[in-house]
Amino acid sequence: MNILAAARNYPMFEPGDKVIVAVSGGPDSVAMLHALHTHSQEMEITLHIAHLNHCIRGDQSDLDQEFVAALAHEFGIPATFKRIDIPALRSEMHLGEEEAARILRYKFLEEIAAEVGASKIAVGHNENDRAESVLLNIIRGSGINGLGSIRPIRGKIVRPLIDTPRALIEAYIEEHQLPFRVDESNTDTNYARNRIRHELLPLLEQEYNPRITDSLNRLADIAASENDYLDEAALSAAQSMQLRDAIDANLLSNLPIALQRRILRSEIEKLKGNLLDVSFEHVDRVIHALADGTDFTITLPSGLLYAQRRADQFKITHLEHFENVPVFEYHLKTPGETEAPEAGMVIRAEELSNATPSKLPPTELIIDSTIIAGPLRVRQVKPGDRITPFGMQGSKKLQDVFVDKKIHRRDRAKALIVEDDKEILWVVGIIASERTRISGIVSKAIRLSVSSNK
Repeated sequence: MNILAAARNYPMFEPGDKVIVAVSGGPDSVAMLHALHTHSQEMEITLHIAHLNHCIRGDQSDLDQEFVAALAHEFGIPATFKRIDIPALRSEMHLGEEEAARILRYKFLEEIAAEVGASKIAVGHNENDRAESVLLNIIRGSGINGLGSIRPIRGKIVRPLIDTPRALIEAYIEEHQLPFRVDESNTDTNYARNRIRHELLPLLEQEYNPRITDSLNRLADIAASENDYLDEAALSAAQSMQLRDAIDANLLSNLPIALQRRILRSEIEKLKGNLLDVSFEHVDRVIHALADGTDFTITLPSGLLYAQRRADQFKITHLEHFENVPVFEYHLKTPGETEAPEAGMVIRAEELSNATPSKLPPTELIIDSTIIAGPLRVRQVKPGDRITPFGMQGSKKLQDVFVDKKIHRRDRAKALIVEDDKEILWVVGIIASERTRISGIVSKAIRLSVSSNK
């Protein structure tokens, strides 16, 4: 009985390959190890077992490791073991247990391959696993990349059982009387994958299509090849739009949406290292902003990157680290001068009589003394600050004002706020409150002017 059809169909191995075999102790990995060991001389490959003790199942995880160690000894194959407490690490990674385990497992396998000089890493996904993954990704709202995600070959990763149904693997195990470990969590329907395996797929097979697994795997093959084509088209398009250290924003916004999405995701992945938390909505928000043709800055998931357009240049870049401005608040001397050294500014207040509306520079403001409630104060910007802009009735977040007026992030932290006991009256040099409007002659007023103290 041959369960390594995929190894020959693609092909996966070349004479002289050293192969890391990921062995969990379950039936799939044990069957794969036995088959590769049996045919290793024929294929001219050498094997090295790798086992990650993920600590998810407590004592049972330790027993899994002991079982794999005994198996390695029986087959005479060198093995490497590592213990990682994934339940403890998952919260630090801000990931679910399954996703954290997957990421750390592949990282471990890559590390062992580098240490022993292996050219291939064999993992035990089978034909049914691939169909389950397609369904799971459809339910999650995946794109084409997700539909073709479990591939026969991806870099060093190879899947010799990917064309082998689970039933054939079980028959192989029985034929060769191979021992294996049972992971009871595989029957726990609290996990989405297990519900698909034990409930959804059997229902689809019985009620809709008896060959549903074949159909889903065919979809995966089609999606994988089309995804590769689109990736190549997106890469070619991105290279043709390079503009110094950025991308030509106008050319990017004129591309088909499918290519725009891929270029954006690729640019994010280059800096972030992954696409975790980067959703369809995040990418489409950037696409819509590009279509508007105006400058923008959009913060991306994790808060460490942002998408930015300035004139004809677009780029994904790291958030800049700006100088922290200490918390400050001073009562304004009226009349007199008040220094705000944290912002490097001096505010001068003088009293006026019979003031009239006049055009002033951005660093000056005249306020009707009769509308001021309590003393005037000057302070730095705080989260949640709002103002009723000149000419408007409702209030608006200062954050939105800064974005609308294209105030750079480094300048926002040093913006000066002038307020009374009721509300913000002036964001110096940026916007004044509707309450400061002067429509006629004012018998008593205060002129505020701001200058640098440097």
